[in-house]
Amino acid sequence: MTLKLNLGSYLEQHNITAYRLVKEVEGQVAPNTVYSLARRPAQRIDLTTVGVLMKALERLTGKKVEFAEMLEEQQTPDLSHLRLAPGTPAYDPGKARKFHYSGMGTPVKIEGAPSITDVVSEGRDRG
Repeated sequence: MTLKLNLGSYLEQHNITAYRLVKEVEGQVAPNTVYSLARRPAQRIDLTTVGVLMKALERLTGKKVEFAEMLEEQQTPDLSHLRLAPGTPAYDPGKARKFHYSGMGTPVKIEGAPSITDVVSEGRDRG
């Protein structure tokens, strides 16, 4: 079981639009944050932001808002029926190849293509 903050459901239940909440918290919470929280359940939340939103919702509804009212229980999907294809090796973290990029690779020269220096000197880097 997973708990997620679902501001959108709370707003719907109380007939409050996300726009109205945005106006109520203007200067305290970014509009995109409010719209994002209203659109879909949050994966991560900032408790200060939630506190500001709860106080604004209390002003809009005229009632005390409990944090639990904005939580939604989501069942963890049962994936036990999924199986790997026959012959698929089990994942062994000890055998996994590590990727490392140093940024110090050798430039690749493509025959017939202009060099970076040629492109820049002709001004073709400006689209």
